[in-house]
Amino acid sequence: MPDPQSFEQVVPFKYFAEWLKTQDGGRRLEQDEIRERYEEYRRKALQRLYTQFFNAHKDDDWFSERFDPVRRKEYTAELSGRKAENLKQFMADLEAGKLDNHTLTATTEQVMQHEVNRRDQSSSSRLGDDSGEDDNAVAHTLFIRTMPPSVPRSTLEEELKKQPGFKYLALSEPRQDKQYHRFGWVRFEDGTDMEKVQSNLGNVNIDQFQFHFSPHSKSSSAGMRLAPDVSSSEERIRMDLKLVREAVKSLDERADPEPTEESGAIEEEPKDEGPHISLDAARRELDLLLEYLRRVHYYCYYCGHTADNAEDFARRCARVHLRRALPPNRSPQPSGNWIRNLDNRNDVIIYPLEGERLYKEGGKSLEREIDNVLDTHIKQLDEGRYRCLLCTKLFKGDAFVRKHIRNKHPEAVPDTLVHEISFFNNFVREAPHFVQLGTGGTLPSVGVMGHGGGGGMRDNGAGYMPQMMPMMMNPGMMAAPNGGRGPSGGGARSDPRAVRSYVDLDAPAEGEADFGF
Repeated sequence: MPDPQSFEQVVPFKYFAEWLKTQDGGRRLEQDEIRERYEEYRRKALQRLYTQFFNAHKDDDWFSERFDPVRRKEYTAELSGRKAENLKQFMADLEAGKLDNHTLTATTEQVMQHEVNRRDQSSSSRLGDDSGEDDNAVAHTLFIRTMPPSVPRSTLEEELKKQPGFKYLALSEPRQDKQYHRFGWVRFEDGTDMEKVQSNLGNVNIDQFQFHFSPHSKSSSAGMRLAPDVSSSEERIRMDLKLVREAVKSLDERADPEPTEESGAIEEEPKDEGPHISLDAARRELDLLLEYLRRVHYYCYYCGHTADNAEDFARRCARVHLRRALPPNRSPQPSGNWIRNLDNRNDVIIYPLEGERLYKEGGKSLEREIDNVLDTHIKQLDEGRYRCLLCTKLFKGDAFVRKHIRNKHPEAVPDTLVHEISFFNNFVREAPHFVQLGTGGTLPSVGVMGHGGGGGMRDNGAGYMPQMMPMMMNPGMMAAPNGGRGPSGGGARSDPRAVRSYVDLDAPAEGEADFGF
């Protein structure tokens, strides 16, 4: 059997275990040892694949904007300003009583209409299209069908700023299937003469690329989506409320590291805890917080999707995501792996990878990287004698030399190291969105295609992809629009960010066009 390290992919646990049995003269291995060695193999394989992608794209504008610590801080500050405006509008609607009767439990009529819409997927029949995106915003937005990676955002923005009423440029995630091109939306102030602006932009040519701007139309791929009825069970309502409270806290802190009096106002209302809160009260609070996450942070909890702007969020998510009601005196219908995968997808959003958890998923440890640098400046002469190669001083132990170098030779550790590690780790947190973990080849036949979740693509108990398929790409990246905290405990949880691995009957098939043209 070929060595797993010879593949440009992360092999499943079962393949690794079978291969390992052929090593060490057939020595019998305990399951814990096999698991430990697999985890180390997997970490190195992920880091190798991620490093290759990082080195190939780190100088690209879209990549550095998203992951470089300095540029990321600037971009995050811009997004935080928009989210602050979202918060003001949400609080105004809340105080005006517009959300008093807000509920995400679908009525019988809505479920029936949803079934009709699924059979007739014409844009004219979708429920709620007349009240999705703000009509005024749509009327004052131009759509860019493709933004090539060779054109920096700032260069295009300079051209757009020449037009009266320019407000902002919003871009989608890069589309891996289109060589990292992006969709774009140009928002102008209300009252702007859009016909004149579109005429003025008709000859924008940057780096030999001719941009085309067209009027934006509503871009949601569906008017409504439904979560299975298990989401309406009391156990799930209470669990979701707990997680959504954590999500609100986490995203608020990331959007506004220095909160003001208005920040987080949604959480200032006193609330009961645990099983003491009534089911109706729990459902009411859950629905309110879910709406808050959608409108303020562009985060659909029941999809497990986030976006950087309202336009891309509308492209990727339906106008509303409701729960199917749970009929009285009946248990929920089987939902396959829906709950498990929903929790996994939301986990990496609510609790971003950090520390040892990040390291196990292919990230780099700053302390370990510094130690690697220090190793080049330390020489062991014999037992109890270590020399600093920077000044020839002798020490009794390795740890003393390291402390000495840090204090007396700080220049030995490059100033750029901290920046480079932060840059790389920012990418690793989102790497499954972009990196194909397989070459499309086939592993030797040893029964490696597991029988766990994910449509038969996962190894039972390991959850790692033998190869990437088009369906495993980040949801929404192929469609053409307009307009648990902590470690996974020995690798039992797969990374959910790269794959839609649950049975989602409401989602448009991968590669199908959205109905927003």
